[in-house]
Amino acid sequence: MSKKATKIQFHLDFDTKLVTKDPSIWVSSNDAKARYDTHKNSAEDLNYFNYHKRIFDEFIGIYIKQGNVLDYGCGEGAMQSKFIPNLQLYDLYYHKNETIFNQTFDTIILIETVEHFESPWTEIERLIHLLEPQGRLLIQTLFYPNFENISSWWYVRDVTHVSFFCLETFEYMCKRYGMRMIYTDFISRVVLEKSVL
Repeated sequence: MSKKATKIQFHLDFDTKLVTKDPSIWVSSNDAKARYDTHKNSAEDLNYFNYHKRIFDEFIGIYIKQGNVLDYGCGEGAMQSKFIPNLQLYDLYYHKNETIFNQTFDTIILIETVEHFESPWTEIERLIHLLEPQGRLLIQTLFYPNFENISSWWYVRDVTHVSFFCLETFEYMCKRYGMRMIYTDFISRVVLEKSVL
């Protein structure tokens, strides 16, 4: 099913409930980087620091597993590294550390990351492959409320947001990839644990 908005077309996958923007309106890598560069995300910004501290206190710190931890899509400031010792970092634009793809992890953190995935299933499969058995994906992305009203939802206005998830999408992910959902707040956060082989 497709839905058109002003200059935006959305596609709903009936099986996965994943919604994507039509690729014809995706921005280039250079334009995406230029958009991210406008973010002033640093530890010197107290509001930004406190925002990430709340994410750690209310979510990551509760569900993180001991061991090797990766913040995937960490952004320029890599703020969670302020709270998690020895945190491994990867970001396509700011921390392109390809050595992470030769490691395995007990926890992979994705805070406001998956909505930027142009090939979400390819990315997610790659990340699940990097997880140890019983390793966890800690995901934060705003769940879309319903497809019928998605064109008026504020979250789609960001030109770098191209993939949109709901709880059913993560339930599908669990079935497809042998994961177990151990937590969700039904709004924007979910924890998926990889099964033991």
